[in-house]
Amino acid sequence: MAHTPELPDRYVCTDCHAVYAGSVTHDDGLYHYSAPDECAACGSASFVPFDQYVNHEVA
Repeated sequence: MAHTPELPDRYVCTDCHAVYAGSVTHDDGLYHYSAPDECAACGSASFVPFDQYVNHEVA
């Protein structure tokens, strides 16, 4: 039986749009993912889950 690795949750910085794999913690046999504390590219602390990210083009 083949094993499929679990993909981490991804988060997008709302300021510069950099994408991050969630920080992982392991509790009670389960993995929990959370957004990073700060964006390494721009210093922002504002993130949205990747599946909720909508790229807006400003005219």
